[in-house]
This record gives sequence, structure tokens and C-alpha cells, in this order.
Amino acid sequence: MKSPKPINVRLTNKLLNEVDELVKRFSLTRSEIIRQALVFYLSALRSTSQSLISLPKLRLTSPSYARRGDVLLIKRTHGDIIAISCSSSGGIGEKSLDKVKVPGRLLGMCMARLAIMDLMCINAKLLGIALSLSVNPADSREITEGVKVILSKTGIDADRSLLLNAEEVIEVDQTGLGIMAIGEASEDQLKIGASKPGDKLVLVGKPCSGELALRAIEAGRAVELWEVERLLTLEVVHEVIPVDSKGVEHEALTLAYTSGRRLRFYENINADLRCSGGPATAVLLTVDPQGVGEIRKLTSKPVEVIGELT
Repeated sequence: MKSPKPINVRLTNKLLNEVDELVKRFSLTRSEIIRQALVFYLSALRSTSQSLISLPKLRLTSPSYARRGDVLLIKRTHGDIIAISCSSSGGIGEKSLDKVKVPGRLLGMCMARLAIMDLMCINAKLLGIALSLSVNPADSREITEGVKVILSKTGIDADRSLLLNAEEVIEVDQTGLGIMAIGEASEDQLKIGASKPGDKLVLVGKPCSGELALRAIEAGRAVELWEVERLLTLEVVHEVIPVDSKGVEHEALTLAYTSGRRLRFYENINADLRCSGGPATAVLLTVDPQGVGEIRKLTSKPVEVIGELT
């Protein structure tokens, strides 16, 4: 059997410090940490048909910035984290050229819920929301009211915590919306990269998109914010991520990658791994193998174990 060939790897001081932190944490050598990182990364590449560019990953764009899905994390000098999530919609609303006709209030509720859920799933505390609309102020009232309904459920002042901008000059015939939620957390409170070997991948809720998703949220058939909040309190739940338009497979790969684990989907599962979850009608959890029963007790939504991390 041929012995492994050594290779030289150039690392920045930042990456080297992170490797050394893992060395202390897991009592492994630098070489073994780097070897395992390559194994996990190559395994993730083989597990998806996506290109290298679109592979989900936690990208450090500077010493102070990182990403997890649709959330930007900004680490400040004293260790606290500012978390910003964003989402958008187009052609959904009550204007003449909108392809999906729904009331503005429902649209506002669904989009605010998605932006807040992105922050909630990493255990960040919501501070406020910025809402940008392509429609004029008169047409934006119902959408804004929907956003405020969701904000009020989080316990913060819905009027003072909402920043709004609408189109005041051009008359438009189609609805466009951009929303951003801002939150904060301490670094040790973030629920990112906390999944463990042997964790079960548990899908809660049924992914769907378009008008079906909006109506599911309106009727309470989609996963609720309060359910996510309760899931995060369970010790058996290690991580939670919303299933949005990218689908279950993409979010599962994100969980595996940020935790440095391999991912294995089970055969003969009911879930469509590539079905869009729209505005997060479902969430994906990594759960202690002995804790799946606790998930089923907490929610009336569909619960399916679709795979595991190794």
C-alpha cells in the first residue's frame, strides 16, 4: 500500500488560528484537521449536482464577516454579532400584472415571517425590519400592516422597529418587495455549526411555494414562528434552518458543511428534496437520535426523518 504523499498548504493567519482552535477542541493534529476538512468538502461536492460556485458554505469575506444561507453575520470587536437576513418577492400581490394574486396583508405577513425566521433559527434576537416596496405608499399600506402583525408577535414595537420605503414617483403595475431583518447575538449563543455525528436530519412541515405556500401560512399549515422558538429550546435539537426556495437538499448540505459533517439521505423517503419551500413553509433540524420523539410531541406538523450526519 502506497503511503500518502505530503502536500504544502498556505493558510492565512486567520485560518491557521481557526485550525489551532479545532486542534485544542478535538485533540487532533493540524494535519488531521486539514485532512478531515478536505474529506468533508469533497464529500459535499460528490453529494450534490450543483456547481462548485453554488455550493452552500460559510464564506469568510473578511476577518469580521461570514454568511450562513441568507444571513450575513458581522462580528464586532467586542465579540457581539450583528445578524442581517434578507428576502424578496416579485409578481405577487394585487397589482394588474402580478402573476400570483394575494392580498397585500398576507404578502407582508409571509415575507416578514421568513426574514424573522432566518434570524430566529440561528438564535439571534430581532431588533428591527427594513421594508422596500416598488408600489406607491397608498398601495403599500396593506403590505405594511401585514409586516406589523408579525412584528407584534415577536414582542417588539411594530411601529418603531419598522423602516419603510415605497415608490413615490413612478406608477407601477406589478408588486416588488425587498425585506431585511436585523438582529444581534453573542458569539457563544449562535446556533451555527453545532450539529454532531449521528444526528438525524428531521424535516418539519411540508415544503411548497407560490400561492400554495401563502395559503398554507395563512391557514396555519406551515411551521409557525412560535414552533421554531420552542424547537430551539430543546436540548436534543442542535441546529434549525428554514427550507426556502432552494429546497431541502440545499439546506441539508448547508447544515452538513458548516458543521464539518458528511450527509446521507435515506432511501424511500416521502419528502421531495428539491421542491421549493417558498417562504419557509418547513424547517430542517439536526436532532439527537434519541430525541426525534420529542419533536413529534411538540408539533402537529408533518415530521419525517430524511437522513443523518456522519
